[in-house]
Formats: sequence, structure tokens, C-alpha cells
Amino acid sequence: MPHRLRRINYRVFATLLVVGIPVLLLGSFFVIGHGRADLRDAFGLALAQRAEQSAAAIDTYVYRRIVDVSLLARVPDVRAVAARGAKRATSAAEIADLDRRFAAIDLKAPMVVEVLGNAASRYFTDITRADPIYRELLLTDREGRLVAASNLTSDYNQADEDWWKRVMSGGGQGEAAVSDVRWDDSARTYAMEISVPVPGDDGRPAGVLKAVADIREMLASVAGIDVGSGGDAMVVRRNGSVVFSRGAVDPRARFFAEAGLRERLEAPGQAEGPLRFAFSAPSSDGDEQVIGVATCQLSATYPHLPWAVVTWEAERRALAPVNSLFQSLVLVLVLTLLCVLAFAFWFSVKLAEKPLENEMELVPHPHIARVAEEETV
Repeated sequence: MPHRLRRINYRVFATLLVVGIPVLLLGSFFVIGHGRADLRDAFGLALAQRAEQSAAAIDTYVYRRIVDVSLLARVPDVRAVAARGAKRATSAAEIADLDRRFAAIDLKAPMVVEVLGNAASRYFTDITRADPIYRELLLTDREGRLVAASNLTSDYNQADEDWWKRVMSGGGQGEAAVSDVRWDDSARTYAMEISVPVPGDDGRPAGVLKAVADIREMLASVAGIDVGSGGDAMVVRRNGSVVFSRGAVDPRARFFAEAGLRERLEAPGQAEGPLRFAFSAPSSDGDEQVIGVATCQLSATYPHLPWAVVTWEAERRALAPVNSLFQSLVLVLVLTLLCVLAFAFWFSVKLAEKPLENEMELVPHPHIARVAEEETV
């Protein structure tokens, strides 16, 4: 054995190892890395598609509710009560005094009976009982005075409310207004307010109808997204604040990847309209997450509703198929490496033992041979 080792062509052996092993390692890691990246991108795209479907469902729900509330505002009894209230003459001082005392007024007081006992209020009460989505319905005249409600509210004068101002600020014609999701004290639920003008006979709004709608049905599509045990989904604003999550809703909660979200939404040259994209970011515990994002179309009509649906899942779960294949590939790589070593050893030994085929036997020149013989004699 020592004799055979001395005859190894070490130069050939080293050349084969230097060329073969790096190429094998680089090629293997390139294939694995490329496969992991493709799978991560495909998984992120799938998450973004789920988010897009949910965002479309939210858009559809909100626009449908706006249409529904607009139809309620066109009911003859609703229009009649709003128009009748607009004809009542009340001074600013009287309105302020009533607004200050309204919450404490006896339910049997004539004014309260007038507000809660008319045809529009009875209609609103029937709707809230039949459809739990509507938590509250109230109607004002064109001056902002309360003229009908499904249940008694704390304010008589609504003209100082943002929703009322947004509806009546449309050049006298009135336009629908939708609030962001918020906790509604009177309705005792997370809800959004939809306010629409009540058409008047003179071409101007006779009043404003506001509906407080429970958001649970709207966000059912988000709650129903299947992202596995390690993932989650929520509705967030573009600044990273949380609108809705499947867990407890904390008004101060922030999306863990808000920096990456803002960076992509505010990127120069970003296309207008709804967006769909995916990216990766670490969660609060440091675990890398694959995140899919889709923006809602509501912001095109209502810029104060910059909502986006985000879904995410742990990257390790997304790459689990590749990781299992990686273990098999490592085994193949080790076996291939052993084969390369064996081949390099065998080939170098053979080259050391095999004589050159073109090697010629050296024969001395006749004159040199004769001179050598004479010197010997």
C-alpha cells in the first residue's frame, strides 16, 4: 500500500478535487436557493390572492350597505318626517338648550314622544330588530335637529357631528359619507357609520340619515381566511394601525411589519388603484414571516379609508417541502462527494502507473558505442 500511495499522481488528484468539489457545491446551493426563492414567491402570491379576495368582499359589502341606506332614505315616511322637521322654526338658543337637556328628558316628554313615536322611528325600530347589522338608525332635518331614531340618542343637535358635516358639505346636494371603524358607545360594538342625504322636494337634502352598522359581517371574509396554525390575517390602515384582527382588537395595536408595508405602498412610481404584493419580514419574536397584501378600493372614493388586508404565515412552514428535499439533497451530495474522491484517487493512481504510449527506448549512437568499446579494451 505505501508503494501504491507513492505512485499517486497528486497533481491530477488535487486538480480533480479543486475543480469538481466547488462546482458540485456551488451548483447544489444554487439549485436549492433558487428553489427556495421560487417557493417563497409562490407562497407569498397565494397569500396576496387570498387577501385580494377578502379586500374585494369588503369593498362590495361597504358599497352595498351605502346603497341600502340610500334606499332607506328614499322611503316616503322617512322623507316626510325629515321635510316636516325642516319646516319647524327653532332658534339657535332653543336648539342649544334642548341639546343640553335632551339626554335627561323624560321618555314621556312631548318632544321625545314626537321623535320616537313617528312613522320613521317605528320603521327604524323594525329594521334594527329584523337586521342586527343595523345597530342604530337616526334621522335629522336639514338643520341637524333630531327628528327620528330607532332608539333615543344622547344628542339632539347633530349639526356639529363630522358625519353630518361631510354629508351636507357637498355643495348643497349632499353626498354619502362613510366613517372609519370605531367603537360606538351607544351601539356598544365596533361599527362604522354610513350617512346619506334624504332627498327633498326642492332639490336640496331634506335631512340626513345615519346608520351605525356592525362590522362583524363585513369582516367575516377576513376572519375566515385559512392561513394555517402559524398564520393570521387582519385589516390595517396604510400607516400600520389595525382596523380589525381575528383576535382581540386593541385600538393602539400596530401591524408588526408596518415599516415594510409603508415602504412598498409609498414606493415611487407605485401604480394607482388596488395593489397586490408580497414580502417577508420578521415578527415580534424574530420568526421570519411571508406576508401577502392587497389594498381595498374604498380609498378611491373615500380617501380617509386607506385599508389593506394582510395575511401572513411563518416562512419555515412555507418552505417545509423544500427543507425536507434539502435533507435528501445533502445525502445525495455527500454520496456524490465520496464518488468524486474515489474517482479522483483511482484516476490519479492509474495515471501514475501507466507508461506513456509514445515513450521510445533510448538507443546509443553507433559511433558512441564503438568508442565506448575501444576504451573498455
